[in-house]
Amino acid sequence: MSKTKIVVGAVVVLGAAYVGASWYVGSKTEQVITEQLEKGNAKLAQQVAGSDYMRMEKISYERGVFSSSAVYALKVSLNGKEGEFRFADKYSHGPFPMAALSSGIFSPMLSYSQTILMNEADGTEWYKVANGEVPVKADSQVKFSGAVKSHLVFAPIKVESKRGVLLETSLANVYLNIGKNYVSTDSVADLAWVGISEAGKGERMLLSDITLEAASTDKEDVVSSTYKGTVKRTEYSAAAEDVVVVLDNLSFDGEGVQTGTMLNEATVNYGLSKLQINGGDYGSFDFGFGLKNIDIKTLQELGEVSDELDDNPEVAETYLLRLLESKPEISIKPASWKNTGGESVVNALVALQPALDEEDPLAAVNNLTIDASLSRSMVSAIFGTEEGFMRSMIDMAFDEGSKEYAGMGLVSYDGKTTKMDLKYNSADGTVVLNGKTMSFEEFFMLLMESGLGNLLM
Repeated sequence: MSKTKIVVGAVVVLGAAYVGASWYVGSKTEQVITEQLEKGNAKLAQQVAGSDYMRMEKISYERGVFSSSAVYALKVSLNGKEGEFRFADKYSHGPFPMAALSSGIFSPMLSYSQTILMNEADGTEWYKVANGEVPVKADSQVKFSGAVKSHLVFAPIKVESKRGVLLETSLANVYLNIGKNYVSTDSVADLAWVGISEAGKGERMLLSDITLEAASTDKEDVVSSTYKGTVKRTEYSAAAEDVVVVLDNLSFDGEGVQTGTMLNEATVNYGLSKLQINGGDYGSFDFGFGLKNIDIKTLQELGEVSDELDDNPEVAETYLLRLLESKPEISIKPASWKNTGGESVVNALVALQPALDEEDPLAAVNNLTIDASLSRSMVSAIFGTEEGFMRSMIDMAFDEGSKEYAGMGLVSYDGKTTKMDLKYNSADGTVVLNGKTMSFEEFFMLLMESGLGNLLM
């Protein structure tokens, strides 16, 4: 047998093998996609409550030897409003999909998916505001394990409301990785800018250099999540009021752990590196917020019956008691404002317990702590860095007020910083205020005497 015939025979065998492999992989792709669709819908169902829903349905699926095509419909019902968005998907079969190879991706995979939002159903409205471009498209690598790696692109949009509010965005990218059986997900999104303006009022807001990141793992019904985001610069201007506000490096980051429908713990921290108003520097801000032991299911159910609460207050009491059964905690750590003059900080924690009593508003409070400090020079610096009438008046008022409250024992004051250290414990009903122990009744009378109690009534 000649070498030519041997080579030709080998090519035929390899070709037949590849065709067979592609056909098998094509059938495997349909199976994996169906499984992922079911798991994805289960995840979506966890994000909505009551009669609301969000699910993806397969409209059609046509399988070929080297590629397959499908149409899916994302159906959404939120707050009584329904919508449907249809997506066309083309799968190039592995193990080495031609579409992936042409994109410079040479690793083996189950299939390479190319998806677009279709110009039908509610998608037509999106096409209108995207200036005729495909509003959403995605390229995805479907691995043999069932893991998916995607790159989504959202086209720029320009849409104006009936009130004359104009929303404009740049192109946006989302990079998404989904692990096998959704045990892990991570995503990164970036957007150059978002603009909101109302020409009739001469108002405009521009957010620049936006990035968002999120990651989660799901193990035995325990979901751990992290997330963060930044907006490098936010500018707001109002011509009529002659106001220009600039926010530099607005950010947030957080993490949380959820078991089933119970939020075990979650924290989020917001930051702002600089606030400027008409060129004046008003300093930086940080705000940390925490939650523990929150019954999400009960919260969702309470939201569903919110319209009934005014006529049936006992309904609210039933749900509140259910929420308190898990002994939730709410914390602020910290809330701070820093400028050229100094820094003021507040840390607080309230731990709740399953008790409600109309005669005792503190029955549901297990313990409460507040640790606060207010800087005299920081408060003065809000009104400018140079001495002036307003700054002098504020400084004088701060000094006199702090001395008055310090004389009552509500705060401590050293001429520079006003502090409050408050601890309440329901076990013995005592309040420790700035190191001095007293009954809650004594503390309440002190508040009333100072005039601050009226703020709580």
